Amino acid sequence: MSDPLEIAECNAQFLAAWIHFSRRLPGHRIEHTDGVSVILSGTGMALLNIATLSSPAGNLTDLERRARIGAELARTGGVPWFFALSDSWAPGGDAEAAAELLAGLGFQPAVSIMGMVADALPTPRREIAGLELRRVGDAEARAAVADLNSVAYGLPLPTGRAALAHEALWDDRAFGRVGYVGDQPVCCAATFMVAGIRYVGFVATAAEHRRKGYAEAVMRCCLDDALSATGAQKTVLHATDLGRPVYDVMGYHAVTRFAFYTPPADYLPPPQA
Repeated sequence: MSDPLEIAECNAQFLAAWIHFSRRLPGHRIEHTDGVSVILSGTGMALLNIATLSSPAGNLTDLERRARIGAELARTGGVPWFFALSDSWAPGGDAEAAAELLAGLGFQPAVSIMGMVADALPTPRREIAGLELRRVGDAEARAAVADLNSVAYGLPLPTGRAALAHEALWDDRAFGRVGYVGDQPVCCAATFMVAGIRYVGFVATAAEHRRKGYAEAVMRCCLDDALSATGAQKTVLHATDLGRPVYDVMGYHAVTRFAFYTPPADYLPPPQA
């Protein structure tokens, strides 16, 4: 089980990462109020638009109050969004009770990701032949990252490009790579410096090229780029169920789960005083 300090760091990194990505996009809106953080990228990519807690919920009544506030604020953004909740910040750490309460308010579970961390990574398991890893440094490479992620998450390509291919995301703290087989982009990943930590995101592999070690190879290259440029050792990511086996083998360990919920169709008014 993760220790309380590690859990606190993981939650802080979650907030920092979503803010890092959203605030670079021109239509973003970020608001912190009354224990709630609303982080909207202004794009149609729902995963980059969230309402979440900025501190642990004290009890179920407190969680309900904050969920209602988050819904009230996020719904005005005009973009699809999720309510995100860390299991460790649910009242008493009881994720099932929190999910039941949110279901009663009309929130439906959508996807979950696992916060994972590593201080150093072991030696790669194998060398990968036939894969050329090119640095993300132009519009074509940014579009490849966006398109690979869009296909992986079932998004329209224009939606993914508006969110992930924007030049503002790819500053001197971004270390991205696209893997090519011949002239075909087949995998990608990026490492961003977020609060002094190497944060891994945008990992995707074309379905027909999975289970070949490509995801690990492109991730390691991005991590090495960031390490060489900054010297930062610690690395954090948020894993889907599909990607987690790769990260487990690479040396990351799980800290806390983040559940994402689709909001209710109708507006949730604040509770009456």
